[in-house]
Amino acid sequence: MATPREKPSLTGEMKMPQLDRIPAIPLHDEHVVTAREALEGLYLKLQQEAEVRLVAAALRAGWSAEEAIDAIDDLRKEDVQVVN
Repeated sequence: MATPREKPSLTGEMKMPQLDRIPAIPLHDEHVVTAREALEGLYLKLQQEAEVRLVAAALRAGWSAEEAIDAIDDLRKEDVQVVN
């Protein structure tokens, strides 16, 4: 396999390309997360952000926060019923 060629820096010095951009491959004994573990934090954050935006839109439309939250809960119940 060919080795990476050196590239001149802005100062004219020759530097090797940075290899730290390549992620390390975990060893067999390191903890490898499941897809659920990897996605759960982002999923919850997006769910919270969506709820905040929905409530804000409802408030701008003249609804109370309680009405907005009740409507969001109803929509979630409908989603669960459709999936089941």
